[in-house]
Amino acid sequence: MRHRQLVPTDPRRVMATMQNLNWRSLGGSGVVAIISALLGCAAPNSVDTAASPVVATVRSAHTLEGEYGVAYDRRADDGIVVAKVVTTPVSAWDALLTAFSTRKVSLSILDRPAGRMGDTALVMMRQWNGKSVSRYFSCGSTLTGPRADTERIRAVLLAQLSRLRGDTLAIAIHFSGVGTAMASGNSSTSSVCTSTGQAEAELLDDVVGTLGGVRRR
Repeated sequence: MRHRQLVPTDPRRVMATMQNLNWRSLGGSGVVAIISALLGCAAPNSVDTAASPVVATVRSAHTLEGEYGVAYDRRADDGIVVAKVVTTPVSAWDALLTAFSTRKVSLSILDRPAGRMGDTALVMMRQWNGKSVSRYFSCGSTLTGPRADTERIRAVLLAQLSRLRGDTLAIAIHFSGVGTAMASGNSSTSSVCTSTGQAEAELLDDVVGTLGGVRRR
């Protein structure tokens, strides 16, 4: 049976859904049911298409150059960045865990059978892992520079593994965010932040490096 991916692409919808739930009244089983409904079951659209951790229609893509000289595909509609590797699911999963751990990402989603992990409430302010947030997000600009470097960014970072043909696995990374002014007087002002693709490429570089650089396009 094929199931749709039910995580919305708009980070505001993801965060609003999480924030508006009355967690105490739901109880443990209710929480599990709602999280399961939001995430759905991971399954690739075809043997040639990487499964996405967010709802979207697959259309055109462009490529990002990785550190190892390999090209990662970036899909237009859902913004995910995809690497295709020849490895085992266990090796790919462990390499992803290491890459997330290196970035000090607290995993709010960890579903090994579905091949999905990530954080839906990642907070970034000015820098992320020692680098300017504007390296990773475009949130517009002001007279003082990029808004990404002056706002509080709440981001969604998700990874999805899926099987393709033969021994090939697809690793898809989604990264999106919403920025709000740090000054309390402007807390109601928000901006949608678009990923530059750099964070996804760096994360995939780490995974490909851990796997020995064996990759097939």
